[in-house]
Amino acid sequence: MHPSSQHAACFAQSRRRPPPPRLSGATVGRCPFPPLPPIVVRTSLKVVGAQGQGVNSVGEMCAKGLKRAGYCVFGYREYMSLIRGGHSSYQLDSANTLIRSSETHVDVVVCFNHHGIRTNLPDLKEGGILIHQTAQWKFSPEEEKLISAKHLKIIELPTLDILRTLNAKPILGNVLITAVVWSIFRRKPEELKALVTEQFGHKADLLAQNFSCIEEGFAFHGKHAANICVTLPEPDDQWRKQLLLTGSHAMGLGIVHAGCRLYAGYPMTPSSPLLTYIADLQNETGMTVKQAEDEITAAQMMVGAMHMGTRAITATSDGGFDLMTETLSLAGITETPAVFVLAQRPGPGTGLPTWTAQGDLLLAVHAGHGEFPRLVLAPADSSDSFDLMPEAFNKAEEFQIPVIVLTDKHLAEALFTQKPYDQKRSQLRRGSLVTDPKKLKSLKASDRYDPSAPDGISLRWLPGSEAVTYCAQGDEHDSEGNVSEASANAAAQMQKRMKKLEALKASLPEPDITGSEHPEILIVSWGSTKGVVEDVLRDEAFRGRQIAHLHYTYLWPLKTERFVALARAAKHTVCVEGNHTGQLSMLLKRACGIGPTDEVLKADGRPFFSDELKEKLMPLLRP
Repeated sequence: MHPSSQHAACFAQSRRRPPPPRLSGATVGRCPFPPLPPIVVRTSLKVVGAQGQGVNSVGEMCAKGLKRAGYCVFGYREYMSLIRGGHSSYQLDSANTLIRSSETHVDVVVCFNHHGIRTNLPDLKEGGILIHQTAQWKFSPEEEKLISAKHLKIIELPTLDILRTLNAKPILGNVLITAVVWSIFRRKPEELKALVTEQFGHKADLLAQNFSCIEEGFAFHGKHAANICVTLPEPDDQWRKQLLLTGSHAMGLGIVHAGCRLYAGYPMTPSSPLLTYIADLQNETGMTVKQAEDEITAAQMMVGAMHMGTRAITATSDGGFDLMTETLSLAGITETPAVFVLAQRPGPGTGLPTWTAQGDLLLAVHAGHGEFPRLVLAPADSSDSFDLMPEAFNKAEEFQIPVIVLTDKHLAEALFTQKPYDQKRSQLRRGSLVTDPKKLKSLKASDRYDPSAPDGISLRWLPGSEAVTYCAQGDEHDSEGNVSEASANAAAQMQKRMKKLEALKASLPEPDITGSEHPEILIVSWGSTKGVVEDVLRDEAFRGRQIAHLHYTYLWPLKTERFVALARAAKHTVCVEGNHTGQLSMLLKRACGIGPTDEVLKADGRPFFSDELKEKLMPLLRP
């Protein structure tokens, strides 16, 4: 179930803080992004059952069909840390305009088992539809009252009986159920047939069985529940030709586009889908994909490859990243470019391995012993997940620093409708890497860690490219890389490395802003919370109000000029985060002395749902 019915106690904490001091001299520039059109009609379907029953198959087939029919879709998965059994769900929200979030309450619920009926019946909207295949199911008196009060419609689908009459295998029950849903949506059977033809067109017998199940599903609905339907809004052709992919797929494509040649990793949810997807692309891309024996080895392989001039990456989650932090620190002192993907899930310890969180922001900012510069960034959606990967590699090489890309389970596994990517927008930049033969001849060993280098960024050349050599090691060193424990040298090298932070910060954009130029309410978000905040602010209750949304993609070093200007103008500054302690709030207050007046936090393993977040933000609209 969603948080409104099962997790209310641990949902969003709203904490009030004293208003920030007003700063003088700050101005608010014109907002570069206009507000999005409202979501007038949102249709939501939820498929629930045990893992292994085909929950994802039904959800994904409906997603493909709706997208091709002209709708923007957003898919959200919930599943337990089990191979089979347990309780899982696939929720699909759709609209004829952009949508990037899920709702707590849904229009249609498809239940594969009795547990799904019990736990999801309360989540249906007024007039919602429950489809189940539990023969002669008896509702409790309380459930009967709920069904009557909300005017719910119940369809009992005898899946196994229908399959027996068709002499079809049980696995085809997913196609039968999808056909019933498709008929409820008033769509045509030919649309589903086109989908299965693409998948099974080379197998005539299997294709015929699928067609029979589709036809029987439409026939069952027409005969037994023809008056039970959901009317979708008018489709919009712009969505038909767009991509349908997860955040992990988008990030994988971005990694390939960035010129990465090695992926070294160890499976750990929710980073595992990235590993498997890039491995699937291996024959097409020619990349080397290595599953190491542990996270330490994976990180070492990545840093070693980057030291030799090959773009490489590693990805992991919570505890796996903890194991990588010594290598992170090694990259810091050797000034070796490095790119880590940290896919967040709830901790501490093993925590909730298959759920989502934004609890590792401070970990990313402070991980690794000692002090050294790093860049921390967090994509918000499938667009960012592609576009930011080339930038992560470019910044790593330009500033010779580790870069940490923060994603989370929700972003990694959510299904997005995405415009085709513009691959010309990103250019490969390798910073001060020396490759010109004439310049290589003029190099001195002391050029590598020269403390007088502008902005702390010294020359770098690849081992074996020239006779001049230097040492790359984890000890403090002089300009040639030789071990040195002299105090003056230690101070000079520390200063050299830390000078990069100011240059790095100057190269970063200010956070994105939408909404009012002079807001009374400022909403601040980072990472995957962007989509749900934008969807909520498109609600009629918020449209026309003096509200601005400031979204941080680059989280360290933190740029605060735009935040300070907007916070100075706003009556309320609200930070929306998927953690318990308000970690971005802490960084903002540390960076500029101003924190939010309010926080909306969530730390139960679930993402923010649009209707929940709306409920939490509505009190701010009161005089």
